[in-house]
Amino acid sequence: MPLLVQERPARTLIRIAQGTIPTALSARRGIAAGMGRRLLLCGLAAALAISGVFGLPAANAQDRAPALAGVWSTTVTALEHPGWTLEELFQCTCTPETYERIAELLNDPASDELSATEILREIGAHNRQSIAERFTEAARDYAAAFDHRDDPAIQCEPFGAFRSLLHADPIEFEQQADRVIIRGEDMASDRTIFIDGRDHPAELQPSPMGHSIGRYEGSTLVVETVGVSAAIAEDSLNIHNSDAATSVERYTVSEDGSRLHMTFTLEDPVMFREPLTLRSTRLFTPEVPLQDLPCEAISGQL
Repeated sequence: MPLLVQERPARTLIRIAQGTIPTALSARRGIAAGMGRRLLLCGLAAALAISGVFGLPAANAQDRAPALAGVWSTTVTALEHPGWTLEELFQCTCTPETYERIAELLNDPASDELSATEILREIGAHNRQSIAERFTEAARDYAAAFDHRDDPAIQCEPFGAFRSLLHADPIEFEQQADRVIIRGEDMASDRTIFIDGRDHPAELQPSPMGHSIGRYEGSTLVVETVGVSAAIAEDSLNIHNSDAATSVERYTVSEDGSRLHMTFTLEDPVMFREPLTLRSTRLFTPEVPLQDLPCEAISGQL
C-alpha cells in the first residue's frame, strides 16, 4: 500500500504528499476553477502531464478467457500513470472496511484541511486495525513477538505464495492452455496456477508455494491455493499464516482492459478468527519491464 512502500527511487508518495487534499476533492466534485493547480498540489500533475498511448489488452468475448497476459502495476511503482482515479491514488492492499473509510475521507468536507500525508496515515492505521481485529490470540502473540530482523527475505529466501501475490511490485501474467503463470519482481516467486481441471493432490506436504488451481468465470480468474507452509504473508501489515491456511484469489479485468481488480480471501483458523479479505487494483502497464535485482541489493548486503 502507498503508506507502507519500501524505499525505492522515484517510487514513493513524495509528490502526492506535497499539498493538501481539498483542491483535488473539490475538483472531483465538479468545481473546475483552478482544478489543474489544485491537482498539482496533490501530486497529480506529473500523472496528468504524461503524454503517449498506453496499450491495453484486447477485449474478449464473454465465452473466452479474460486477457490477463502482460504486466500490471500498482500506485507504488506506477504513481505517475495518468490512468489512476483520485480514489485509486489512495488505495492500498486493504480490507473492504478500509475502502469504505477511504470513500468517507475523500467525500467528507471535514477532510478539506487534511494533507495527503495525513489522509494516508489515517488509511494505514484504519487498515492495520481492521486486520488486527480478526487476529486470534495466537496471531496477536506471534505478531507482537516477531522481530523483523528475522525476516527470511533478509537472508535471500524468496517469498512464498501469499507474500508474492500481496507484494506491491509489478506482476506479469502468462496464459497457457493448461496453466497461468504469474511472475513477480526481485524476491517474489513465480507462481503456476493449473487450469486444466485437476484437483489438489490428496497428499500434499506444505511448501512455500503450496498448490494452486484455477478456473475462469467470465472476466475473472479464480484461484484456489492450499498447502502453503507457515510464513510471513505480508510484512508491512504484520500478517502471518500457518500451514493450515487456504486462499481464494479473484482477478477481474475491467471492461476496457485497463484495470485488474484483485480480491484475496485468506482462511486460517490458527491465525484468524474469520476470513480476511483484502483488495487492490492494478493498471495494465505493458511498457514496464519486470526488474530482477540481486538479492544482496534488496537486503542491503551490497
